[in-house]
Amino acid sequence: MRQRLAEHLERHRADLQRFAAELIRTPSPSGDEGAVAALVAAAMRDHGFDECRIDEVGNVVGVIRGSGAGPSVLFCSHLDTRAPLDPERWGHPPLEPVEQDGYLLGLGAADAKGAIAAQVFAASALRALGLPLSGDVIVAGVVMAERSEAFGVAHLFDVTFGAMGLAPALAVMGDPTGLDVYLGQRGRLELELVTIGRTAHAAAPGLGVNAAYKMAGIVEGLQELAQTLPSHPFLEKSTVALIDLACAPARVSIIPDRCVASIDRRFLPTESLDTVVMQIQSLISRAAEKDSNFKAEVKVRTVLETAYTGIAREVPKLLPPFLTSDRHPMVVASVEALAALGQAPRLDKWCFSTEGGYVSTIAGVPTIGYAPGEEKYAHTPYDRVRIASLGEAAHGMAAIALAIAGQAPGREAAREERP
Repeated sequence: MRQRLAEHLERHRADLQRFAAELIRTPSPSGDEGAVAALVAAAMRDHGFDECRIDEVGNVVGVIRGSGAGPSVLFCSHLDTRAPLDPERWGHPPLEPVEQDGYLLGLGAADAKGAIAAQVFAASALRALGLPLSGDVIVAGVVMAERSEAFGVAHLFDVTFGAMGLAPALAVMGDPTGLDVYLGQRGRLELELVTIGRTAHAAAPGLGVNAAYKMAGIVEGLQELAQTLPSHPFLEKSTVALIDLACAPARVSIIPDRCVASIDRRFLPTESLDTVVMQIQSLISRAAEKDSNFKAEVKVRTVLETAYTGIAREVPKLLPPFLTSDRHPMVVASVEALAALGQAPRLDKWCFSTEGGYVSTIAGVPTIGYAPGEEKYAHTPYDRVRIASLGEAAHGMAAIALAIAGQAPGREAAREERP
């Protein structure tokens, strides 16, 4: 079976590369993924998926149906890309795929269009070869991951899967892992802290209360907090970082009465959301004890986002942390399936946060990562995926699918005997 898969994917290696290049060439900024969704859906239909649907928010879902006797596996990647920062720093137009030194270069190559291509071709290989499946093999491309955390993936699990009768027992995320198996990540939370003052003419600052000056103690407190945060033996250290400061009304000769700090907090499964927020609240309380004129408030940032289909929702800027045990039977089966191909994946974790946090923690589905892209190239002008890794990833994904959803001897018979 492994040999047949290898031969099939080798015959279609050039097709896989062309599809990855076409995905890169198709613009898909967050909130405008319609063209790439249509491209992925067309590929699924062309490759014989049993079902293909674009749901209400624009997610693409394709299914290779099994008999229903065994567990199903989900391969999930996000369709969108961030806008390229400083396009002049790229050595080529970001949306023009370029082959160079064994890599395919272009916006989203690493995160996660190379993964989408490999996932589609992995599932299609199972269909083309007629390999028996007990569970379903699901491939999903979700929207707005780069901008809105769990906007697309939440709808996928909360609405679409139920409507399609799908219930994955394992999720394999396509965020870059360099062909290693990733087991988790720290969570990400964006907090908005506002200091409140009183406006006055800048020529008479004593008549006002400068909100920017009131923020100074908070900034110092954040630096102190960063030194006290806990560490984890696998996921490493929690972090806190000030990522933006903005004053209002931000006009010439006016003392600002609002100063807004955006705070990025990466946190561990051992830290609760309440604890994380209270740490920042304690900075406010400490400042208020020292200054009777100090006023501030903090909250989890929420944003109103609209999908390309027109559906709008309030989305909290939050992705939970997660860690899947390396002893989980499906992790063991996946790693063994990759080892049988001659791959030697390390067990590692993402430095950044992915929608795996929602899938694992909120949806409750055991989650790993396995993809051809490398994390170090994501969101950089050097965005690329190793061409050989595309085929290796497709082969590995097909092997994982068979390890989880493949029809074991006697499984179908056992199902038929059930009353």
